[in-house]
Amino acid sequence: MEPTVRDPLNETAAEWEKKDAGDTMVLQEYYTTGSPGAAANAEADIQRSVQAIIRELDQEQPAFRCSRGMFRWTLHKKTERDPYNNIFLVKILISELELARKDNKHYILPLLNTLMYAIIQAAYIPDDLHEKAYKFCKGLLSFAKPYCTVGHEYAVMLKAERKAPGVLYQRLVISEHGLKNDAFPHCEKIFIFADPDLISEEVCNALCDEIQSVNSNEIPTVNMAHVIKHTIQAALGETCNISRLDEVLQNKPYNVIVRYFQEVVAITEQSCFSSEEVTAAHWKHSSKLQQLYKTIISSAHQVASPSKRLQNIPLPNPDISFFMWKEDDLLWQELVRFVKNRLGSSQDFVNSDSDNSEMSEPTDSSNVEQTRFSVLSTDSGIVRDCGDLSLGNDVSPAEYNEEKQPKLVRRGCLKKKSCDSDNALLLSEIYDNTATGDDMKLQRKFGSNAMLFTLKQQKLSTARVVVIGNDCILGRLANAFLSLRKREARRCVLTTKLNLQFYYIPVTSEKQNPVSAGKVFPLLRNDLSCELSRYLGSIDPWYNSNINSLRNMIPELAKMSTSSGQQSGADPFIVDVTSYYVRMGYQPVCFQIYSVKFTFIDETTECVSDVFLIQLDADLPELKCPKEATLSRKRITSEGWGMQIAVAYKKIALSNRESTRQFASRCTGLVMKAIPSNGAEDLVCLDVNISEVTNKTNLSGRASLIENIKIKTSHVKIEVQDSCGKSMKVCLDKDSRRIYKDVVSIEVSPCLEPGYCLHKMRASRFIQNENEDIGLTKYMPKCLLLPINTFTGIL
Repeated sequence: MEPTVRDPLNETAAEWEKKDAGDTMVLQEYYTTGSPGAAANAEADIQRSVQAIIRELDQEQPAFRCSRGMFRWTLHKKTERDPYNNIFLVKILISELELARKDNKHYILPLLNTLMYAIIQAAYIPDDLHEKAYKFCKGLLSFAKPYCTVGHEYAVMLKAERKAPGVLYQRLVISEHGLKNDAFPHCEKIFIFADPDLISEEVCNALCDEIQSVNSNEIPTVNMAHVIKHTIQAALGETCNISRLDEVLQNKPYNVIVRYFQEVVAITEQSCFSSEEVTAAHWKHSSKLQQLYKTIISSAHQVASPSKRLQNIPLPNPDISFFMWKEDDLLWQELVRFVKNRLGSSQDFVNSDSDNSEMSEPTDSSNVEQTRFSVLSTDSGIVRDCGDLSLGNDVSPAEYNEEKQPKLVRRGCLKKKSCDSDNALLLSEIYDNTATGDDMKLQRKFGSNAMLFTLKQQKLSTARVVVIGNDCILGRLANAFLSLRKREARRCVLTTKLNLQFYYIPVTSEKQNPVSAGKVFPLLRNDLSCELSRYLGSIDPWYNSNINSLRNMIPELAKMSTSSGQQSGADPFIVDVTSYYVRMGYQPVCFQIYSVKFTFIDETTECVSDVFLIQLDADLPELKCPKEATLSRKRITSEGWGMQIAVAYKKIALSNRESTRQFASRCTGLVMKAIPSNGAEDLVCLDVNISEVTNKTNLSGRASLIENIKIKTSHVKIEVQDSCGKSMKVCLDKDSRRIYKDVVSIEVSPCLEPGYCLHKMRASRFIQNENEDIGLTKYMPKCLLLPINTFTGIL
C-alpha cells in the first residue's frame, strides 16, 4: 500500500485526531522522495547531531569548550538546507525529551528550546508531532520552576501553532522587521552596544561588518513574500507548489503583495484566537489559505498543481543596530528615537495619555496646539457661564436659542490621568512583585518575559538590548539602567510604550583599559574575567553552551576575518547565535544593583554616590606610621602593613532576622563581590573578603600574617580610623576608569528603585514613622534589579 499525503480540505475535524507514530514514519519516508534507505540515513544523521548536543551538556573538559555552541548551529543549518530534516529533528527531540523526563531532567529545557526553534523554522510539521510536543509541555506543569514556567509558555505557543500553522514564524518576522499590518502591530528592534575601550578594534570591525552585511539584504517586500509562502506551506504542506507561488509573487507589484500579506496575517490571527477546538480551527484555517492560494495562482492564469516536495523558506535575520558606547546617555537616546520613529506618525502616539514633551520638542503647528499650559481658570465648565456660547455647540451664535437648549451643558474636556498613580502602577511592571523588598532572599529570580503569544495585552514595541564585553560594560549598563529608571520615575516616557529586555554576551580581549589597572590599582591584578557570565553558565547549561563559548570565539573569528580579508556574510555565525539568543532567551535572571557612598579625606569635598553590579575593590596602601603617632590597640602592632578600619554591617540570615555587628581590624585590602561564586548560593547578599593583618610570635620571633575575614551582608559601612592620614583607593566593577582615591569611608547598601523613593518621600509627609510603607509603596518594588535574559533561568 502506497503512502498518501493528507489533504486538510478533504478531512473532517474528527479525522485530524487519528494520528499515530507509524503514520508519521511513512509520511517522512515519502517526504524524502527516495528510497526508505535515504530516509533512514537522513534520520540517523540528525540523531547523531542531537546526541552530540546532549554529550556537550555533560562535558566539562577544556577540549570540548572550544566547540560549544557549534553543534546546535550546525544542526539548525542542516534543517535549513533540507526542510524534511526538520520533521526528523522534531520526532527525535520528542523521543529524547520523554527519556530525559525520567532520568536526566537537566536535559529537558535545552532540548525543549531546540525543539521550539525547529518548529518555528519548519516548513511543515505533521499535526501528530505538534500534538505530542503540546502534551509533553502540558506535562511539565506539574514540575517545579522553571520547568512549569517554560512548559506553560511553550504550550501556549504550540496551541497557537496547531490552530494556525506558521503563526510563530509569521509573528517573529513581522516583529523583527516592523512589517506594518492591522492584525498584529508589534515591533521589535535589537540594539548591540560595545565599549571600544574594552574590546579590540578588530572585534568591533568584525561585528560591524557582519551586521551591516546582514542588514543590507533586508527588503520589506521580500520579507512579506516569505511570510506569505511560509504560512501557506505550513498549512497546506505538499498540496501547494511553492516554486510556482514564488514566481507569481515576484511578478506582482508592491501594493498587491501588501494586500496578500495583510490577508494572510488577518487569517492567521483570526484562527489563532478562535474559540473553537484546535482541530476545527485548524481545518477552517487551512481552507481559507487554500482559497487564497488558488486566488494568487489564478491571478497569473496558471493552474495550481501540487509540487510533491516541500521547500525551505528562510527565516530572515532580525534588524540589528550596532553602537559604540561612548556617551553615557546613548542607551536612553536610542530607545527614545526608536519609540519616536515607531509611534511618531501613528494615532497611538498622538493620542497618548502621557506627555511626550521629553521625547521631542514641538516643531510644527499641530504639536504646538496640543501643548498644554498651566493657567488659572475661572471657567465652571458650563456652557451657560461661558462668554462664547458657540464653543459648546455646533450652531452659530445667531441661531442659538436659549429656550431650546438644556439648562446645563458640559463642554468637551480633556481628562488628564494622575501622573503619580500611573507611575506607581507602571513601575511594578518590570519586576515580579511576588518577591520584592526585604522579603526577597532568593539570590536570583526567574520568570516569564512578556512573550508575543500570550493573550494579555502587550506593549506594541520591544527593545532588546545586547551588551558585549566583560564585567566592566555591565557596570556601565547598571548606571544607564538607573538613570533610565530615574527619568521614568519623574515621567513615564518609555514604560508605557516599550518592553525593555537585556541580554549579555561575554567577550574577552587582550586590549586593556585606558589606564593600566595593574599600576594604578594593584588589587585588581588585571582581573577582567566575566564573572556574571560564568554564574549564568553555572545555572543555565544552555547559556553555557551557546553564549559562554563566544567569550573567546568572537576574538578568534575576528582575527581570522582580519587575516583572510573576507567578510562572514555567507554564514554570519555571530549574528546567527545572537539572533538565536534574543529569540529564545525568554527567562530573566535578576541581579541586585548596589549603591555606594564615598566620603573623602578632604572634608571640603562633597560625598559622592555611585553604583556597582559585580564587584567593589578597596586597596589600602602599605605605609608605616611613626611610633609616637600610633595608639596601642588590641590585635594591632605599632607599625606594620595596612591601616586600621572599623566595620559595621547587617548580618544576612535565612531567618530574615536583622542583626547589626561591628568590629575593628587592621587590613591591607578588601573585596566585595555581588555575584555568587557558584549556582548553589541563593542569597541576595555581598560576599565581603577582608585581608586582615595579625601578629603572631613563634620561635623565630614576631611575624605578621594575613588572614581573610569573610562576611555576608547587604548593608556595610567601612571607615578608616588610622591617624596617619591614610586613605583607601576604590575601584568599581573592575573598571580602571571608575577609581576613587583619598576615600576614608565606604557605605554600601542595595540600590533602591527610584519610583519607590519618589513615592516614599511624598508619603512621608503624612506619617510619623519614615520607615513605614503606606499606600502604593507597600506593593511597589523596593530594590532596583537588573534583569539579564537567559534560555532557562535557574535550574
